[in-house]
Parts: sequence; structure tokens; C-alpha cells
Amino acid sequence: MIKLSFLLVMILINLPGYSQTVAGIKGIVADEQDKPIAASTISLLNANDSSVVKFAISDKSGRYEFPDIKNGAYLLMFTSVGYEKTYAPAFNLNGKDHEVMPVKLYMVSKDLGAVTVTAKKPFVETKLDKTVINVDASPTNAGATALDILEKSPGIMVNNDGDISLRGKQGVIVLIDGKQTFLSSSELANLLRNTPASALDLVEIMTNPSSKFDAAGNSGIINIKTKKGKNNGFNGSIMIGATTSIYQLDGKTLFIPKSQNSFNFNYKKNKFNFFGNYNPNFFKGRNTLRFEGTFLNADREVFGYSTTATAFRFKNNNHTLKLGMDWYANNKNVFGIVLSGFHFEGLPAPSTIANLYDENYVLQSRLVSNTINNVSFRNGTLNLNWKHNFDSTGKELTADFDWVKYDNTTNMLLTTNYFNSQLQPTSTTFLRGTLPAEIDIYTFRSDYVKPFKGGRFEAGVKTSYVANNNLVDYEVSNGNKWDRDSVRSNHFIYKEYINAGYVNYNFQLSKWTFQAGLRGEHTYANGNQVVSKSTFKRDTFNLFPTLFVSFALNDQHTLTTSYGRRITRPNYQDLNPFIFFLDTLSYRKGNVFLRPQYTNNFELSHAFKGKFITTLNYNVTDDVISQILKPESETSKIRFLTVDNVARSRNFGLAITAPFTINKWWNTNIFTNIFNNHYTGTFDTVNIDMAFTSFMVNLTNSFTISKGFTAELSGFYRHKGISNLSIMDPVYQMSIGAQKQVMDGRGTIRLNVRDPFAWQQFSGENNYGQIKNTFSFRPDIRQVTATFTWRFGNNGQNNQPRRRTNSSQEEQNRVGQSG
Repeated sequence: MIKLSFLLVMILINLPGYSQTVAGIKGIVADEQDKPIAASTISLLNANDSSVVKFAISDKSGRYEFPDIKNGAYLLMFTSVGYEKTYAPAFNLNGKDHEVMPVKLYMVSKDLGAVTVTAKKPFVETKLDKTVINVDASPTNAGATALDILEKSPGIMVNNDGDISLRGKQGVIVLIDGKQTFLSSSELANLLRNTPASALDLVEIMTNPSSKFDAAGNSGIINIKTKKGKNNGFNGSIMIGATTSIYQLDGKTLFIPKSQNSFNFNYKKNKFNFFGNYNPNFFKGRNTLRFEGTFLNADREVFGYSTTATAFRFKNNNHTLKLGMDWYANNKNVFGIVLSGFHFEGLPAPSTIANLYDENYVLQSRLVSNTINNVSFRNGTLNLNWKHNFDSTGKELTADFDWVKYDNTTNMLLTTNYFNSQLQPTSTTFLRGTLPAEIDIYTFRSDYVKPFKGGRFEAGVKTSYVANNNLVDYEVSNGNKWDRDSVRSNHFIYKEYINAGYVNYNFQLSKWTFQAGLRGEHTYANGNQVVSKSTFKRDTFNLFPTLFVSFALNDQHTLTTSYGRRITRPNYQDLNPFIFFLDTLSYRKGNVFLRPQYTNNFELSHAFKGKFITTLNYNVTDDVISQILKPESETSKIRFLTVDNVARSRNFGLAITAPFTINKWWNTNIFTNIFNNHYTGTFDTVNIDMAFTSFMVNLTNSFTISKGFTAELSGFYRHKGISNLSIMDPVYQMSIGAQKQVMDGRGTIRLNVRDPFAWQQFSGENNYGQIKNTFSFRPDIRQVTATFTWRFGNNGQNNQPRRRTNSSQEEQNRVGQSG
């Protein structure tokens, strides 16, 4: 398959040109009351690279026409003074005249000489290669976090640990502004929980990316784009918000405050563009976790039971800052610099009551654990970028250099009180630890793009170096002094080098569109456990082919099939062999012997009118990386969470996206995904054979109540399914929100009620090997939020910024910390 794909790429690069026929394109443009708009500018764009092919002007009846256009894939952009810029869906021209469905333009509000665009974008936009989530389009996003946005997005699932999966498949890669975060799943979830939705512009969901993207992520890529300045002059916005969680605990109703705020600015004049944003936030919260476990020996015979109840209290302060500048040196060269940082200070304090029983369910002992954590997490990033345009055809060369620094320190104190079967105190133990971690990442990336008649050629290279230095120092109390715990203390150093290159070729032939790519990645890594003096090395080279074929059946129906091979490398923290305590009876531990997992993805999709999308997918993953519970020994009642290559998985599913306009004031978007996951393999002599068919539904209803006044009713339902070898019970939630434009469009008031009936909680069971338990996790999801946004400056010129990408895409998603 690899040789065949490589051969196909080489053949495509050398394909000769071919003759084309011509046809006409015509249509009508009108306003929201169906009145024709005269003198509107219609731009005919190439669907591959959005380059302009030709312009047309609508007449007094709103009609426009493009005669004698060559066959190919196109899209239309409509602009008119006083109206929002609008795009028509892409279509294929195949020798016959094409009439575009009537297009409506919506007016913008005016403000004493300045025009403020009141966006009417839908919350969900469906495109052939990706799904786009427009964050500000939904009033229920007021007071939400980035993780909340992902959870309500079509096809995305978030479990109780914050692990993110896409269409029932784990191993998704999350980018922020085209750049990976290097975080493990737990740390990524922590970052997203503390990133306000107000800082986000949009989210792109790609299930089968091209070879231009890093090969990491077996289920696809989620790209979160933060807000950036777009307009000439000085402009920006300020958002202040307040949230209260309504949480039931031990028969009492708690009102827990939170605050999310943001400041965005942009100053553009002549050849310089300065931009930035700052987000100070404050969070307090409560969560509860309950376990009921059965202790089994190797023959799965019962020798005891346990019940565990953990109450989490947390208080966080975090600050996010981004500053950048673009210098348009001339009409061919743009230089840029971006500085960004994240500072998190948290005080998570879990309290656990654990009861241990014998095989007859008679109480033997009780353990009461209290943990005080002081977590400090800092991140800084420097990005230098350059873009060179060779000519007006879109031929360009770009380069990015990134330096990323992570500094994470956790200080913890675990106090455990022991009680006998009569609940009389017997003893108390103290364990304290200092867990610093430092990660330095250096990456360089360069991409070359050359459009040509009917297609485009892309090529690029990337190199990265990662240095990960982790130290853990535990001490136990011995009367009046602290003694170092040499068994649990450790020092782990990990270094990794990845060099990659790719080619990607796209061309059109009548009704057909072809894209083929090949990416090669060489990885060299070494790890060193300093205390035990044990080391390991890995040296691998892999090829990752991609292939896309699209066929336009007619003006309204398009079929697309794709194939891609991808890799999911272990997170840096998952390779770390350190012990991180959750309580006295449970801890988490990494695994230096983790191997990457490899996935082959196949998709077949059908698009009707460019927006009703049906997709069949099938993929197979070898050496699946999964979290798994294990007993410390055959007769031990201590359990630890680790990560291992546990099985081979097969996933197939059917996804449907259907946007509807019920009437001019009511729009709805429905996404549903039915899928089957099947895990097979052997882990620690235990045979694994788990299969489950599940489904999920996302529904968003948008209502236009009056001019500038909109509301939303949205929700999701996820049926029972498998996540990390756990059987998860159904999860569902509903949100209600409204927003009102004020101050002549410069202000927006939003009110949101999330999960008003407190439906959302996570529960399920683990049942494999010597593990058998049920669990229930209840977060403080029920929230009421009010926000006010004020936009200042010249917000109406809507000059789009250049796309800023960076080179550290695959590495940043793999950074980790404890907890």
C-alpha cells in the first residue's frame, strides 16, 4: 500500500495537461426580504485555494452571470455595501451551464459612521473536508470553557477524565491556532477547562487530514482558533462575565462563583499590524466521585469489597496572554512574531473515605485521606514566521520557528487516618512530595505551495527536538522528622528528535477531483531513569500515505472517498514512570515501554447541496494505547491507573449532518453518529474481547426573536459505549441561552443556563482481569452565566488577517503533568 501510494504521487506530479470545455454560471442575489440587490460584487473563486478567477456585478434584478468558464470546482463570494460577506457552497462545473441557488445577503447594523458587523453565522458549518464551529454564534457559550465547546460540538465526546474522542474513536489531536499543546490528556483537559470560550473564534474538526498535517492522531484533528485582530486602526473588545454553579451536596444547595473575562485588541496601520489578547479567570468548584469495587484474585475469585467516596474542592486562578506583530515588508514578504503564555495556580483538595470489606461484606477497616495540592503551571511560547509570495497565482513559501517552554511544579501533602472495624482510630500517616517538571521544545517547519492549471502541488519539511526533565521527591513522616522515600522518588529524562517531509498533489479532471500525499517521519528517542540507571532507545521511520477522490454526480450530489494512515505517539507524561498519588489506595503511574499506535482510516461521504453530509467510516488500530486499572499485586487491595498497549481495535460508523431552516426565524442543525467499537487482544495473560454499538446525537436550535435578539436551545445525548476499556453509561445535557445586541451593535448581553436539570454525570463499570468496579462522577455542570461584551474602534472594515501557523503542531499535544 505504501509503495503504491508513493508511486501514485509520482505519477500525478508528472501528469500532462488536458483539454477543458467551458460553460456558464448564473444566479440571483437578494436581501433577507427577497428583494433583488443591484451592484453586488460576486467573486468566482477556485474551490481548491480560494484564488480569484473572475468578478461579476449584479444588475437591478439581482442577476449575475459568468460566461465561458472552464470546467472545475468553484465557489462564489458575495459582497455589497451595508451587507455581510456571504459564500455560496462549492460546486463542480462539468461542461453544462450551472445555475446557483438564490443567495441571500444580510444587513449589518450601523454606528455613526462606523459599521459593526453583527454576525449571522450558524453555530455549526459543514464543509466537505471539515466541520466548523463558530463560537460566538451561540449564546449558550456565554461563560463556557473551551472544553465545554468541544463537548457540545458534533462528533466530539469528552469523558469524566477529560479524554477527548471523535466519532467514537480515541487518539484525537487538539491544536490551538494550528499548534499542538504538547499536553497529556489530563493536562490538556485542565488547560481547556481554564480557557474561556470568549477567547475562541472558531473550532475546526477534521476526521481525515491531508499529509500536510502531522501524522499524529488516529481519529483526526481538532483545531481551536483564538481571536485575532482583523481591522485597520485600533479596535478590539472587552468581555466581563460572572457564573454561579448550583451544586447539590449532602442535601445542601451550594452556589459556587466563577468569573471569566477577556480583552482583545488589534492595531493595524500601514505596514504593521499589532494584535493581542488577555484572559484573567477565576474558578471555584466541587466534584464528587464514587467507586464500588470487588477484589478478585487471578482466578477471578472474590476476596473482598470496597466503597470509596471522594469529594473534590478546587480553586484556580489563571491568566492567558498573547501578543503579536506582523510586518508587511513589501507586497511579497510578511514577517511575524507571536509571544504567548499561560499561568495557572490551583489548589485542588480531594478528601476520600474508603471502606474495606471481606468476602462476606463485613467491614474490616476505614481509611480517611485528605490531600492538599499546590499546583503551579506556566507555559511560554515564541513563534517567528515568514511568508513569501512569488506572484499573484498563490505560489508561496512559508517558514515557522517555535520555542516552547513548560514549567510545572506540584507540592502535595497526603494525610491518612486509619480506623478499625469498629471505626476506632488506629494510626495516622503523612506523605509529602515535590514534583517539578520542565519541558523545552524547539521546532522548525517550512511549506511550499505551487498552484497550477486545475490543481496544486504542496511540499514541506519539519524538524523538532524535545527535552523533558521530570523529578519526583517523596518524604514520609517519622515522628518529628521527614525521611526520604527512596522507593517512590525518581528522576526521569526523555529526549526526542522527529524529522519529517511531505508532498501533496491535487488536481481536477472534469467531474473528478484527486488528491494524493505521502509523509515520511523519522523518530529517534531515548529515556533515562537516573535513580535506577535504566535507559531505553527507539529509532523508527514510517511512511504515511493519504488519498482523496471526489466525484460530482451532478450540481447537488458529490461523493468523496479517502484513505489515510496515522500514528498516535505516547504522551510524554505517559512515558514517565513516576507515581502520582490520588489517595492512599490508588495512584497513577506511567509506562516507559509504551509503543506508538498505528491506524488505517477509510471514509466514504456523500454531500447534498454541499451541506447535508453522510459519512461512512472504517478504521483499524494496532497496539491501542489505553488507560487501564491494575492491582498492585494478586492479593493487594491497592489499585493503580497506568497506560499500556492493550489491544487491537476496529471501529466503523455512520455519521449524518443535517442543517434545516424551519422558517426564517428558526434554524436547526442535527448531527448523529452510530458506531461500533471492538477491542481484541491479550493483556497480562488476560484475554480482551469487548464490543459495543453506540450512538450520539447533537442538536442545536437557533431562534431570531427580533433584530439583534437571538436565542438558542441545544443539547446532546451519548448512548452507552466503550471508553478506555470502561463501559460508560449514557450522558446527556441541555443548555438554554439568549443574547441581545445593544449600544447600536457595539455591545452584546448574553445569558446562559447550562444543564438546568443537572442531568449530566458520568457513570459506568470496569470488568476485566482482576478489576471489577462501578463508578459515578458528578461535576458541577449546572451553571448560570451572564456576560457583557463591548466592541470598540473600527470593527467594520473586516480586513482578514493572514493565517498564522506554527511549526510545533504534533509535539505540544504530548506534554503532561501529574493529575
